[in-house]
Amino acid sequence: MCFLPLSNRWGTIIFSCFVCIGQVIFALGGIFNAFWLMEFGRFVFGIGGESLAVAQNTYAVNWFKGKELNLVFGLQLSMARIGSTVNMNLMGWLYSAVEAWLGSAGHTTLGVTLMIGGITCVISLICALALAYFDQRAERILHKEEGKTGEVIKITDVKDFSLPLWLIFIICVCYYVAVFPFIGLGKVFFMEKFGFSSQAASAINSVVYVISAPMSPIFGLLVDKTGKNIIWVLCAVVTTLASHMLLAFTLWNPWIAMSLLGLSYSLLACALWPMVAFVVPEHQLGTAYGFMQSIQNLGLAVVSIIAGMILDTRGYLFLEVFFIACVSLSLLAVVLLYVVNRARDGNLNYSAKQREEIKLSHAE
Repeated sequence: MCFLPLSNRWGTIIFSCFVCIGQVIFALGGIFNAFWLMEFGRFVFGIGGESLAVAQNTYAVNWFKGKELNLVFGLQLSMARIGSTVNMNLMGWLYSAVEAWLGSAGHTTLGVTLMIGGITCVISLICALALAYFDQRAERILHKEEGKTGEVIKITDVKDFSLPLWLIFIICVCYYVAVFPFIGLGKVFFMEKFGFSSQAASAINSVVYVISAPMSPIFGLLVDKTGKNIIWVLCAVVTTLASHMLLAFTLWNPWIAMSLLGLSYSLLACALWPMVAFVVPEHQLGTAYGFMQSIQNLGLAVVSIIAGMILDTRGYLFLEVFFIACVSLSLLAVVLLYVVNRARDGNLNYSAKQREEIKLSHAE
């Protein structure tokens, strides 16, 4: 869906509608006790949700490229993590409230709870409509041409992607497959290796998201002011590698490793994702972000299966070694990106101020 030739404004609205429809179908599946309907609802939701993330990134680049782009990506991540935290803490309470209201538990209570939760999807659609209006208004006032803003998305652009962009893709996939699947399996890991209670294990497993909410905007502003995106990505990958090694080979308090993982996860998102806008032409932005999102999800799907198989047959130590290998590949890709960028006199380590000065000099 993220490769359809839609303008970014219409794409955002349509994808938001998919999210709303998918959530309603998901909730109806709960109300009518139809698991297949719930699965179909999640499928529709996924089509809209992942494509919506691409449209959101394209909006951010169109509005903030050459300015506070790293800060904006940090704010996006922060809001996403706040939403995840609120959802995890609120939905249980909401289910209990609906159960008390209906007088019984079960699939109907679940479906009604999910339907009420879908209000946030409607709010997202309203924001998409408002954003389309403001974007169109800005285009009219500033005499911007939509065709020059990167909103035309074509799958055929993939053949023109540069080596630095492919290295960014590799960094993205190899890094995130060592974070999200680990968090998905982490609760039992902390209970088995460190003897934590279920509640304590859940708390430490969620610390990555808790840290990323406040720290992502701060790191984004830091990268904007200092530049050196590749260096910051390198710091994030090395810190993540150290975090996994601490968890695998030591009995140190895991709060240390997980806090490091939370900080590095926040830093990488702020420094890595904006780099796409600096290595591709504007008309390929949508395709580049769409492809990056797609291969990331493909990598997560494949690695989640592999991680489960390793855990079932070899245990957590071998699983951590596998994650260390993934992060090591990401580290190798970062080093290669630095070498290629330096050899080609690239701009990936410029600050936002330097990029703005270059932009002004070109305009003159």
